[in-house]
Order: sequence, then C-alpha cells, then structure tokens
Amino acid sequence: MPEVITIQAKTIDAAAVEIIGILEDTRKGNVIFVRGWNGFGASAALKAVAQRLKSSKSKFNRVIHVDCSLWKSMRALQKAVAEEVELPPSVMAIFDQQDEEDDFSGIDEGSRGVIEDIRTEIFIKLASSRFVVIFHNGSDEYIDLYECGVPVISFLSIKVLWTWHGRFEPDFHYSRSTEYDMESHTDVMVNYFHDDCIRDEAILEESKEIAAYIGIPEPYMNHIIVEKCIQYADALKHCSMFNWENWASNYFVCDGIIQGQGDTSAWGVADAVQRNISTKWLYSGSDDVIRRHMQCRLHDRLALVEHKKGLLPDDIGMVLSEATSCFILPDYNYYYYQLATIPDCIFQHSHSSKLCVLHLRCCSFSFESPPFLCCSKLRFLQLYSCTNILSDKHPSHNEDMSCFHKLWVLHLWDTNWYQLLSEEMMNFMADLRELRVELVKGWSISDLHGKFPSLVKVQVEEYLFYKEYHLPDLSSAHFLKTVILDSCVELEQVAPGVLPPMLESFTFGSFSSHTAKISSISFRGYSQLKSILLGGYLMRLQELDLSGTTVKIFDLRKVSAPNLKRLILLGCEKLCAILWPEKDKMTQVLEVLHINTIRSTSAAQANREEKTRDPIAAAGSSTIHVATAAELGISRHASFDFKWYISPRDTRILRSLEPVKNIEHSHVYMEMVSSPTSAATVADSEIAQAIWSLCKPDNYSYASDAFFQTDLQAGADNEGAISWMWDCPAIPTPTAQDLYVHIQDNQETKRGLLQKQHGNIEGINISADLPSRFIFNNARMLHVHDSSSITCITCPQGSFWRSLEWCRVERCPELRTVFRTVQQSEGASFCHQLSTFWASQLLKARYIWYWSAMRVFSCVNIVLLHLDYCPRLIHVLPLSESVDALPCLDTLEIVCCGDLREVFPLDPKQKEQKVIQFPKLRRIHLYELPSLRRICGSKMSTPNLENVKIRGCWSLRCLPSVSENNEKMPTVNCEKEWWDNLEWDGVEANHHSSLYENSHSSYYKAQVPRGTVLR
Repeated sequence: MPEVITIQAKTIDAAAVEIIGILEDTRKGNVIFVRGWNGFGASAALKAVAQRLKSSKSKFNRVIHVDCSLWKSMRALQKAVAEEVELPPSVMAIFDQQDEEDDFSGIDEGSRGVIEDIRTEIFIKLASSRFVVIFHNGSDEYIDLYECGVPVISFLSIKVLWTWHGRFEPDFHYSRSTEYDMESHTDVMVNYFHDDCIRDEAILEESKEIAAYIGIPEPYMNHIIVEKCIQYADALKHCSMFNWENWASNYFVCDGIIQGQGDTSAWGVADAVQRNISTKWLYSGSDDVIRRHMQCRLHDRLALVEHKKGLLPDDIGMVLSEATSCFILPDYNYYYYQLATIPDCIFQHSHSSKLCVLHLRCCSFSFESPPFLCCSKLRFLQLYSCTNILSDKHPSHNEDMSCFHKLWVLHLWDTNWYQLLSEEMMNFMADLRELRVELVKGWSISDLHGKFPSLVKVQVEEYLFYKEYHLPDLSSAHFLKTVILDSCVELEQVAPGVLPPMLESFTFGSFSSHTAKISSISFRGYSQLKSILLGGYLMRLQELDLSGTTVKIFDLRKVSAPNLKRLILLGCEKLCAILWPEKDKMTQVLEVLHINTIRSTSAAQANREEKTRDPIAAAGSSTIHVATAAELGISRHASFDFKWYISPRDTRILRSLEPVKNIEHSHVYMEMVSSPTSAATVADSEIAQAIWSLCKPDNYSYASDAFFQTDLQAGADNEGAISWMWDCPAIPTPTAQDLYVHIQDNQETKRGLLQKQHGNIEGINISADLPSRFIFNNARMLHVHDSSSITCITCPQGSFWRSLEWCRVERCPELRTVFRTVQQSEGASFCHQLSTFWASQLLKARYIWYWSAMRVFSCVNIVLLHLDYCPRLIHVLPLSESVDALPCLDTLEIVCCGDLREVFPLDPKQKEQKVIQFPKLRRIHLYELPSLRRICGSKMSTPNLENVKIRGCWSLRCLPSVSENNEKMPTVNCEKEWWDNLEWDGVEANHHSSLYENSHSSYYKAQVPRGTVLR
C-alpha cells in the first residue's frame, strides 16, 4: 500500500510547492499519485508543478510533462513522451510510418500500442539522466510508463508524478485489478485537506482547465460556460434522462448556454465541450458537493416537472416562470406510467417567449393545436410516447404554427404525429438541423419529403412496417452530412442520386428478428463520404458499391451478409483496409470484387452516375454498375471481363484479401506499372492496355525504342536484331473467375511488393510483411513495365510464384534484380511453372534471379527466355546443384546485354563437371554480347537444336553439342572470324564444326574494343 500524505494547502499554487517538496525527498519513493480533493484540483496542481520545475533550477535535469487526460492510445502516450524528450525527426517519423502500417492492418486508433524501436530510443535518452515525469492519465487502467520506454526503475534517480484526474474526472471506482496495479506500483498518494478554500479553487480550476483545453477565446468559451454545461447535464442525470453522447451539444446550443458568431460556430464549440469533459462525474457520488460549490448557478433556467399518476403538480406555473428549458416527465418511481394531459394554457404566459428546449414524455395533447404554439423561440422539441387528444380547436391565423418555424432539432419517439412529419411542415421548418424519428407507427423513411435547406443530420428507427419502399430523394439537402437508418427492414436498395451530395456518414443497421430486404447499396460518386457503418442481419444483401468515396477503413465485422456477390470499390483513394465479418457470417458466394485505390472515377463512370440521378429510374433496378474490362482500364477490346480486379495505391491493402482467398477463383493476373502523372492521364488511359493484346502473339513491339537504329540495321541485307526477334508468346488465356491485380509503384510506397531502394543488390531490404501469399502463389501472369522506381520484385517467406507461367518485365530503369527471394528451404521450387520470360530495357539490372544460397529447383519448365538491352546484366538463371536439365527450353534469345558473362551459371559449390541437358532447345539468338564467355557453366547437350544466330559475341568460344543423327544439321549464322576461333571437343563428343551448317553474313562488322578510345 502507498504512503498517504495529506497536504494542508489552501490554494493550487501552495499545493504545487508542497508536492515539489515530496518529489525532491529521496525517501519518498519513485512514483507519486496525486488524488487532490475528491479527484479535483489534481491536474491543475500537476501543471503548476511542471511550470515551476521548468522555469527554475531543481534537482532534476529534465522535466517531462505528458498530458493524456483525453485518452487516445498507448501509441499517443509514447509519442507525447518522445516529443518531450526531443527525439530527432528521423525517429519521430517512425510514428507516422507505423500509423500508416496499422491503417493497412485495420487496427483502430484506440488499440495501437507502443513501438519497440521508439521505446529503445526513449530508454537510451533518459537512462543516464535525473528526471521527473509528470503524467496525466486519462485511461481507465494503470499505465506503467516503462512500457513506453521511460526507465521507471527504483535504483535510478527518477520520479513519476501522476494522476487519474482532470477534465472533471472525480474519484471513481475502478476495477479491482486496476486498483491493485495502482497501489502496488505507487509509493505515495497525495490528498488535499478538506478545506473550503482548496475545495472551491479546485472546482474552479477544473472548469478553467476544460475551457483552456477547448482553445476557443472569450466570449464564446470560458469557465462560466463550462460550469453551466456541467450543471445542466447534472440536473438531467437525476431524471435518468440525459444521454451525453447523443444530446449534450444540442441542449447546450439550443438553450443558449453556448453561442457562436461569425466564423465561430456554436455547434462546433458545443462539440468541443462534449469531447473535453469526462463523463464519469455523472455517475460518481461527489456530484452533489460539486453542484453546491460551483460559482455559477443555473437558477430557474432549467425546469424539471414530474407528473405522478398522470397529474401535473399544482405549482407548475411558478416552476416555468423563467425557464428556458422545460422537461415534463413521469415519476420514475412508478412502475407504470400514466399519460399526463397538458393543459392548453400551460404555456400561455409572458415567460413562454423564453422557452427554447421542450421535452415532453408520456404526455397527451392536441396535435392540431399543441399547447406550445406560443413558444416562438423554441429550438429543440423532444416528444417521447406522446399521444393526440382529439380537439375541435385549430391554430388561429395569428398563431400560424410559428413555434416550428425556427426549430433546430426535432425528435419524435413513439409519437404518431404524422402532420408534423409532412412535406409541408418539413419545408416550413426551414432552420431544422437535426431530425430524429423513432418507432412512429405507419411511418417510414420513404415518407420523408422536403427541401431541407438546413438539415445536417437525419436518424430514423422504424416501427414494423410491412410495405416495400425506396429511399426518398434527399439530393436537394445540400448540408445534410449524416444519415442513420435503423431497422428499416423493408428498404430494398440505396441508389446513387437520391442521397445528399455532401454526405459524410451513413449508417444502416438491422438487428431485429425480421429479415432486412435490402439487396443493393451504392454510394458511387459521393466523394465526401468517409464513414460507412453497416450492421446486423443483411441476409439479402448482394451488391455493395463504394466507388469514389473517401472511406479509409471499410468495416464489415458487424454485418452478417452471407449472400454478398458483388463488392465494388473503384476510385477509393483513401482505402487502406477491409475488415471482413467472422467466418460464419462471411460471404461464400462473392463473384465480383473490384478494388481501385489509385485513380478517380473516369468520365465514363461520371456519366453513368448522372444517368442514375433519377430516383424513379433507379428504383426497381440494380444500382451496382459492374465495370467492364475497358472501364477498368484493362482493354477496350476485351472479349470478357475480369470479375476480380485489384488496383492498389499501396500493396499493403492486399492483406485485406486474406480472408477471401479461399473463395473460388483460378489464377492471378498481375501487372505493375509507374504512377500516372495526372488524374486526367489515369482516367483516359488503359491501365493494362497490353494485357489483352498480349493474348495474341505479336512481333516485338518495343524494338524501335530499345536499341539504336545503327546497331539494329544490318545494312542492305537487313540481318539486324529486329528481323531476328521471335514473337513473345501469348499469355495464358484468362477466365472471368481469375483475379487481375494491377499495381502502380507509387513514389510514396515505401514498403510492400515494390521495394524502392537505392544502392546495390546487397542493400535492398526484403520486407517480411508483404501482401498475402496467395497473391504470389496463384499468380499466373506477371507484367511489369514502365516503372521509374522499382528496384526488385520480392515475395514473402513461403511464397514461390508456384503458378507463374508468363512473365514480362520491360522499361524499368531502376530495376537491379527482377526476382529476389528470401532464402528458401532445401528442395523448394521457385517459378516451377514458368514457361515464358521476357525482359527488355532494364538499364541497371544485374540479376534476373538472385538468391544467396542456390538450393532451389527453379524455372525448370521454362520454354522461352528472352532478354534485350540489359547492359549491366551479369547472369540470368543460376542452376542449383540438383538441376541437370532444362527439359522444356525451346528458345534462348539475348540481345544487347554488354556485361553478360554467363546465362546459366552453376552453383560454385558444385564439384563434378556434368553435362546439362537441353532436349527441346531449338533456337539460340545472341546479339551484341561482348562479355559473354559461355552460355552455361557446364557443357550443354542440345540434340534438337535447329537454328543459331550470333552477332557481336566475341568472347564466346563454345557452342553446345548436338546430335549426329539429325536428318538436318543445325544452321549457324555468324561472323566468319568468330566461327574460325571456336573451340571443339571432337566428333566423338558430338561437338564439332562438321555437325553444323554455317553461313556468314554479307554484312560484316569487325570486333571493336570496349570502352573509350583516348586520342
């Protein structure tokens, strides 16, 4: 148990002086907790201590003041500590990097923990100094600062001064385990002596502290306003009425406690008050003492009237005499509430003009002529379980229902006042900002009509309604930002065009036993929409379209939607993660998944949006437009569409596909390309224009860009490289069920599939946290082109590109290594199915395949191997010791790779010299490879060789052995001088010039020295 010290100070400053004395007393232990007066005044004292210690000499080298009274997370606490100890910017940048990482992992801000590297940095920074940490703990748990890196160790010269209190946080009963942690880790507890002076100042300082936190200058905010808000909430709390989260800001503004002017919005100020005041005081036992000793009084501003057995008190007139807020409620001591009849004359007094907030619960009155018609300043009307009394009286022309004209907030709960919800009244209430309708019988969201010029928020919870309907047209509500629909089970679809254009938040929930009929939800084109909350049993939901929204994390964890077939997220540039439901609530029939986080909606898509703006036309038809391949940018000539299409701004979003990887689809077709220079380029370009053209064999379409024409034109005979190049084979024919992944190597992408790293191959870091393995293992086609920053293509541990059949890499000037893998286990097979590899214009590439230990059985099924203009390439495909044949290789073509020394090097550990078999190799084309010494690290056997074309390979001294039994000898087209210098093993080894039919070009190019000729 901690030592309890009660200080006798009468002011906060005096308390700070005494606390400093306890801090500097080396006999008092390391950790000191300040309780204050019933929890109040502790935070103000800690701030005064920090100010005194920082402004004068003390026994501490460093004062670390961390205010986390408005609790966010352990990550936020650690960042506040790091800022106080002044860690360098390079270290502080880790916070942003890790926050971004957590965004893609779908970790909410409140669950983000400390960063170990930062923890180490803080520990090193503080371990050798004498310091004090002053900590305002706003969480519900005891926080051990050692977790953040603060070396709270008993034998070190450090102190921790902390409190749980602040922002009107009183003494509160925490859990037994929390109390135990606090007591076991705390050495001293400081209380204030129960003195009237310190008590009054402590409560006053709490209000001033909150006003300072809000940061809004007077007259719009001060401690008097804070105290009024607290008293207002406290008074309602005793009637079991007050919901701080839902209604606090509405009450404070509508009653006039908080006001705004000009650029200072009263609603913004009220929201800030609501965020910055702790709500635990509403449930504590010290609230009566607090209310009695506040300097400010509400006096008779708030009138609370309880009716018992349906009868109002006799003195109700006196109670309402000066009230600006009136609450008429049943006595909650009675189990059964009887309706109280509200007399017509109850508000017919001079004071009625002051009434701003009116709440009636379990009351009856005439809806035709309500008793509050004369309340012209009414801003907030709440009616709970109120009923109509039939009356012959109608509002006179003088009354003219003016009490509704300036209404800001209207809330009906189980009150069937249909006329008040009519289009006529909605248009009459031109200043209405918030409308909340709950459990009104026979009324649904489809009955809501009007212009809504000021409406900001709509919330509807429906009573059982047995009639199918569609969402009303809210497109004219230009200020409407929040729509909440609860239990709207008969709503069939949400279609674009009927929602408000500035919509920011949409919530749809169905937790009743009745099956929701919603089948299609589309938010296509709503660029301000950033929060979408779906919940409950949406058993008929088949289509979801969030295209063009700014949703960051799409959370489906509270949804049961087993029949979801189509999910479209095109142009969702902010999207980082999709959080799927639990396995038993997860869809198993997802047919279409389109994700594009790179580009904005194209002009064609915008036109489609305009066409669906007509709510009548939208009704009765599917609202989801499944983009065609051409619209996705795959090809304008596509004969069919990819139903699974992923185009991420950052490849880390591919982690979100892990839960759906088992949903049936065949293969992954993957393309990587540089980011566009502008949005216009993106919208008008074909993202994967080559994809479908690659379905057909074509001549080498980039040759004119790849080489200097002088090197390729071989004179009048036209025997240069262009005429020799074979076609690139077509890609494996995709099916509609295959997944197409299009990746842009955005310059901002620092981790993930595209590793941007300057330096040599040894300096490239292989990230262990890469996208899902199934993307790599199911990839059938890989096309990487026109990338200005990619340096290598990596894959995570356990991934082997096992399904890759076709790979084409071209025009990537920074690429150092095409494939680099982490060290694989013995016998692992890498790119086992790869049949076509085509690389072009990789100006800095030194390796195609690179691994530190060549123990993998790799690329044994390759059919065509083509490389051109890779001037720094050293070797191509290393062969492990276990490989003694490339049984499928048909064509080997390498052009203009000046540094290439060997195509198939062997493992240097290999001791025996053996013959590598190439049983199907028919064609060899080698052009301008001056450093090439040999094709393979061992002797080659090519019994079916048909054609050899070689130019400019002056260091090559050997050709493969061939079969002497072939009906037709292989032809060799080469320079005569080169042919004459070849070395042979003899006829008996099937390696002799007589086994070849050679021809020499009439165009002769002599061997030239490499490098610069000095003159």
